[in-house]
Amino acid sequence: MLSADRGAPEAPGFLASIGGLGGYVTPDAWDTEPAVERIKARFGLSGPLFEGYDHPYLNLADAIRSDRDIDLAALETAIAEELAGFEGVAFAVSSARLREASLPENALTRAVLNNYHPDRSGDNYVVFKPGWFINDMDGLSATVTHGSPWRYDTFVPIFFAGWGVAARTVSRRVHTVDIAPTLATVAGKLPPSGAAGEVLLEVLGR
Repeated sequence: MLSADRGAPEAPGFLASIGGLGGYVTPDAWDTEPAVERIKARFGLSGPLFEGYDHPYLNLADAIRSDRDIDLAALETAIAEELAGFEGVAFAVSSARLREASLPENALTRAVLNNYHPDRSGDNYVVFKPGWFINDMDGLSATVTHGSPWRYDTFVPIFFAGWGVAARTVSRRVHTVDIAPTLATVAGKLPPSGAAGEVLLEVLGR
């Protein structure tokens, strides 16, 4: 069996050459001061507002996060609304909404929610437009990247080969979590206790 951990988009340069969508996001070049000042004025804040960006999360400063007089849910929502106005950003989701799972039910929001961990994730999940991403990775220029909730980042090929496996192509949607229970069934064993997927019956010739 051969697969990968995730998919990846086409390079924005290539997309541009064929008239497609996509581009590189440069947050350091954004004029963020007006947005920050609006948020500070609205919530009566002073000092640094953010600690930094750790893809895909924007993180509030520790002093802001630990201030019990601040309505963090309202603050995160206001920041998400401001983020949506910057180049290359499709939308942003506050961690308050992720904690409560109060999102529309679709494949995109499920992918965002699956990424969230209450103890490790930041305060605002930033979703860039399809084909748009930050290409400056610690001073290195990246041609392509991954880690978005868009479909191309979940489009991962899975190959099975071996004795008794007939040659065929399956185009229906499957998941990488289907691999473990499938291999267990081929081996005549029970699936791992933590397995979450379904057996791929096509591998079994059914």
